Order: sequence, then structure tokens, then C-alpha cells
Amino acid sequence: MPTHDDDRSARLIGIAFLLLAPPAYGLLTLAFGMDANWDLRNYHWYNGYAMLTGRIGRDLLAAQMPTFYSPFLDVPFYWLATHLPARAAGFLWGTLQGINLLLLYLLVSFSLRNVPALKRTLIAMALAVAGGLGGGTLGLIGTTFQDNVVSLGVLGAAAVIAGSLPGILDGRPLPSFARVAAAGLLAGAAMGLKNPTVIYAVGLCLGFLALPARPWRRLWLAFFFGIGVLVGLGLGGGVWMAHLWHDYGNPVFPHMNHIFKSPFAALSDYVNVSFFPPGLWQRLFFPFVFTFSPLTVGEVPFFDLRVLALFVLVPVGVVCAAVTGMLGKRNEWLTAVPATRFLLAAMTVTYALWVAMFCIYRYLVPLEMLAPLALVMAVGLLPLARRLRIGLAVVLVAVVQLTVQPADWGRVAWADRWVEADVPAIADPDDTMVLMAGYWAISHVIPSFPARVTFVRIQSNFLQPDSVGNGYLAILKDKVASHRGPFLMLSTIPDTPGAAKAAELLGLRLDPQRCRPIPNNLGETLNLCAVDREGGKRETVE
Repeated sequence: MPTHDDDRSARLIGIAFLLLAPPAYGLLTLAFGMDANWDLRNYHWYNGYAMLTGRIGRDLLAAQMPTFYSPFLDVPFYWLATHLPARAAGFLWGTLQGINLLLLYLLVSFSLRNVPALKRTLIAMALAVAGGLGGGTLGLIGTTFQDNVVSLGVLGAAAVIAGSLPGILDGRPLPSFARVAAAGLLAGAAMGLKNPTVIYAVGLCLGFLALPARPWRRLWLAFFFGIGVLVGLGLGGGVWMAHLWHDYGNPVFPHMNHIFKSPFAALSDYVNVSFFPPGLWQRLFFPFVFTFSPLTVGEVPFFDLRVLALFVLVPVGVVCAAVTGMLGKRNEWLTAVPATRFLLAAMTVTYALWVAMFCIYRYLVPLEMLAPLALVMAVGLLPLARRLRIGLAVVLVAVVQLTVQPADWGRVAWADRWVEADVPAIADPDDTMVLMAGYWAISHVIPSFPARVTFVRIQSNFLQPDSVGNGYLAILKDKVASHRGPFLMLSTIPDTPGAAKAAELLGLRLDPQRCRPIPNNLGETLNLCAVDREGGKRETVE
């Protein structure tokens, strides 16, 4: 029987975990190395810089298509990394991401209400740590992809809901609906900051329909959660969506442009289909594919069994629980019934939406974090002796964790500053326009240029100089044609010949004899070349 000392020990251990887990995650970031991923070099660094310095609308397509993505998550990282030494910024960014462990701890604790306090605390710590050490999650630690930042809204929403159970099932309507609306606000804010998080907002909303409550109660809970999502969406993404609507006539520009029909983009949905499985059977049984062939869902290799284990165990457990119930047999689950039904239903819907809409593993990382708890929940549904189920859950979580091989999207040794680029002197920076070409990630060096230089990308994954059906080309051509000062061209060295051809389509000539290198610490050396117009001024790169 639990004693007062056990309860006190549980509280002290829990508080220690809540205080120490995030900075421990920050220290782990330092051990992994400094983030140098492709997206950081392509747009996360530049977008934060552009937002803070008022360059939005002045430069054109500097970060390719992601130029149009919300910069609000990139701003705090850019500010930290430009005001602090790189290691300090990395530690703080990793500590922020470590808050996921706190939310997982709370969620597990709420799901084990009937377990004695000390045992509940230790189990919650173990499952929270396992949730933070998945193959995708470890790969994202200290990076700027933001999937493990918006996860704070997802896990926060799940923790609020689990903490409100079972009271919201039949308690007073006003406080119950207020709680789920608050949870919806967290999920909606995450969705507003990064749109693919929509799959979690929908999954959590539909999870209410699986709760053991009266049908109308379930619908009202889902309804008020949805209201919270809409408010959160407005708070997290409303300003940026209004900007895109005002400037381009599409609040998620350029995505879904086949619906909004903005004249500044092609009539396309702009969905990345490169990771979609080639056939129906591969999509139906996708975890069996990507678990052992990770490049089908991402750019780099990794290994993690937890999604595959859930894909097998959840339907088996649900069927077993249903059959056991129909036979009138009693089977006490390992976790609280309302939390179990809610979370497994929400995760099932989320996964189904992910495999239908994205198939990019990074977007599944919040679900990966939830997986250790979900595995315990699924094993708890099996018609086995309680001790056997506990043993199976322990072995399963241990095997999953011990076989993890984390992803690596690109890291370098820690430098004094996160981005260091040696830009050559420019004779007339106030009147110079730097054209950008090629399809590689190069915008991270822009903040190292003089502030008055204007950047226009004439070749990108959104637009090329010979594009058809994309009205943005007229804006680009007009900006280049109206420029009266000197031009330069920025590209990678291998992309320089292609940059020259792109310049020709705009009536310009790149001079390969007047190029200078731009060494930088995050990627390959770039090329800065002079560009001439017929009868125009010849720019020199000193």
C-alpha cells in the first residue's frame, strides 16, 4: 500500500524531472553538433532575417517557394543565433524542444491515474524519455525544421485533454467545454505556425468521438475543441495568412492554388508527391515499407520500429477489446479507459491523414513521440494476464528504443556564429541587385551582404525565366528590367553555367571570368559573378 513517503518521493522526483529534462535535451543538442540542414540554408535562416529587417516584398523569391512560408517560428531562432554564440543558441533551442518531454510526462501521468504515485512517476519519466529519443525526434534535436517545436502545441493539447478526463465526460458543461477549447487553441496555434500540423488538429478533434460518453456530449466536446482550433489558427497563422491573401489572393499561397486560383502562381495544388508510395497496397501497408526503406519518407536514412509496432498492435488490440467486451469478459486495461480510447483514436486518424496527404516522416514526429505511451495502451487491450501484458509492454518499448538509429539531416562542428560567410567587397552596394539561380540552398549567406543590396531569384523550385502560366514571372521580370544599377549573380559553382543560361533569358550576360568565391561554414563554396546588360554598367567584385 502506498505510503505518505512514497507520495512525497514521487512529487520530488517528478519536479526534478520537470526541471532537468529540458536542459538535458539542450546539452544533448550540443553533443549532436550544429544544425546545417538544407532547409535552414534554403529558407529558415533567411526568412527569420527578412521578417526582422523588413525585407519581405523587397527581395523576390530569395528562399525559393518557401519564401511564402510563415516566418514566425524562424524569427526567435534567428534572433538567438545572431545575438548569442552558436553553442548558447543551440543549447537554448534544444531546451525549448525539450519541453516536449515535460508534456509527455504529464500526458503519461494523466493516463495512469489508478497507478500508485511513485510507480506512476517512474513510468511517466521512462515513457517521456523514450518519446524524446525516437529516430526522427533525435534527428530533429537542435534543428530548425520546427516539427519538434509545433509538437509542443500538439502534445500540450493532448495533455490538457487527458488531464481533464474523466471529468469532461459528464461534468458541468461550461468548464468542460472551456477546457477542450483551450486544448484546441494549442493545436490550432501549432497548425497556424506550420500548416501540415492540421493532421493532428483533425485527429484530436475526431478523437472525442471515441470517448465513453453520451453521443451528444462527444459531439459538443469535438465542436468546442474545433472552435478552439479556429481561434488558435487565427492567433498562430492569421497575420501571415492575411498577408498572403492581401498580396496574392490565396491565404496559403501557393498551395491549393487550384482552388484559390491566384494569378501569381500556376493552377496547381503545389503538393510534394515525391514521397507518395507508387501503389495502393504500398500505401495501405506503408509502415512495412518505410520502416526498412526510410528514404521513401525522407531525405536521409534512419531506423525506428515504433510506427510499425503501432500499425500492428493498435488494430489487434482494438479487435481483442471489442471481442472481449461482446463476450462479457472483464479485462482491466493498463491505462485509463477514456485516455486510451481518445489517444489511440486520435493517433489513428492522424496517421490516416498523414499517409493520404504527406508521407513525409518529419511530419509524423509528434506521433513518434506519443508512440511509447500508445504502445503501452495497445498492449493493455490484449486478452492476456496483467503481468504478461506489463512484461510485453516493457520488452516492446525496450526493443523499439534499443534499435533506434537517428536521422541526420546535416550537421557541422560548432562555430562561434551559426552562419559565417566571407562575402567579397561590392563596389556599389546601395544600387546593386544580386540575382540568384540554380536550385540549391544558398539564401543563408544573404544576411552577410550589405543591407542595401536587393536579391531576386530568377530560377527556383517555384519559378523559372521561361515559366508558363505563372503570373509571378511578370513581377520578377519587371523588377529586373526596371533596375538601373549593376547586377551580380549568386549560385553554387556547379550551377554557374545554368545561371548564365537563366540570365540570358532576361537579356543579361553572366561573365564567368569575373567571379569570386563565397566560402561559408554551412555548405559548399558559392559563386558571386558579374552580370552585364547591353550597354549597362560593369560591376566589379573586389
